[in-house]
Amino acid sequence: MRRFIAWIIAIGGVFFISWMYQGEATNFYGIAEATETTVSVQNAVDVIRVHVVPGQEVNSGDTLAELSRPDLTMRINEVSRELDALQGRTGLSTAGIDQRVAEVKADLQSRRNSLLFEIEKLKNELARNLELASKLKSLSSGSIPTPSGGDAMSLRIQSLERELEMVEQNAESQIKLLSGSRGLQHQSSRAEVDALQKEMELLLLEKKALTIISNGNWVVATVSAREGEKISSFNPILTLTRKSPSIVRGFIHEQVYNKISVGDSVEVRSSADPNSRMQGEVVGMGSRIVEFPERLRKVPEILVYGREVTIKIPEDNDFLLGEKTAIAVKAWKNIIQHEKSQAEKVISEKPQPENALPEKIQTEPVQSVNTKSEKPKTESVKSENIQPESEE
Repeated sequence: MRRFIAWIIAIGGVFFISWMYQGEATNFYGIAEATETTVSVQNAVDVIRVHVVPGQEVNSGDTLAELSRPDLTMRINEVSRELDALQGRTGLSTAGIDQRVAEVKADLQSRRNSLLFEIEKLKNELARNLELASKLKSLSSGSIPTPSGGDAMSLRIQSLERELEMVEQNAESQIKLLSGSRGLQHQSSRAEVDALQKEMELLLLEKKALTIISNGNWVVATVSAREGEKISSFNPILTLTRKSPSIVRGFIHEQVYNKISVGDSVEVRSSADPNSRMQGEVVGMGSRIVEFPERLRKVPEILVYGREVTIKIPEDNDFLLGEKTAIAVKAWKNIIQHEKSQAEKVISEKPQPENALPEKIQTEPVQSVNTKSEKPKTESVKSENIQPESEE
């Protein structure tokens, strides 16, 4: 029951407020503006050519201006020379290592042939000596040299064979060392080449960015640079804006600034053409009281103060950039909406008693009282209905 009464009171309050503010509107003025973007670069540049003029419409992909950076061109040439020199040094180093490996192999082959020839010569001489010794009858069998014996010739042959083995091992280790150094040299050169190539890619991207290309449909608002001029870093070169306004920057008087808030719906109309109007939405409110622009004052000599209001409007409109507009907001609509939401919030958050009976049980038994036999039951139900209200 109390919930129903609270709802009636809330609805009554809403209608009372709507009656109090019926027809009341808050009017103020603003200027239609559009989103702007400033074109600048982070380094000092020379302006080679400007392809646009103020007021010109540009589409996506159109060239706006051509710039130049002498230091960038110099650095690109330096990196290019370093890459060529590094690749040349890498080639020379690889060729030197290959030449050294070839020299080691050639020396090994020469030493191997010489030792094999000497070993073969000694083996042949040893074989002839054995053959001659076997033909001499006067010699005892114990004094005949054998291939595995310990005479000087056999020892010489064994020494030469060991020397040949050592020469081959030494040459093989030198070749492995040279091959490993070639791999390390290649990896080091490859890392330096990769670093220089990445730097070159970044430099080329910076050079490409010196040709300013439009990334959408815009209107050239201002051109701050001329051909042949030097522009410092982050100084504006061009200012671009949208073809039609998308926001209205209004100023409401300080005495009535509380009659509008973010999210309110307003009507924006042209000061020159009252038939040109559309709905907008308040998307921002200034955080301080500021001075009105001279253009929006009724008497330019009299200073007026108020709060800045930002209103978003559809981009498909007939307003001109910088056009003066009139803004109207019906106060009673926004107040009714606010009060209604507050009433619904209060009702939804109001706690219910734990022992409260459903509304159907509270009302139906009272309407069904017809006989005396049912009177005690009716009184019991009534007492139950009264009990929660007294507890509340």
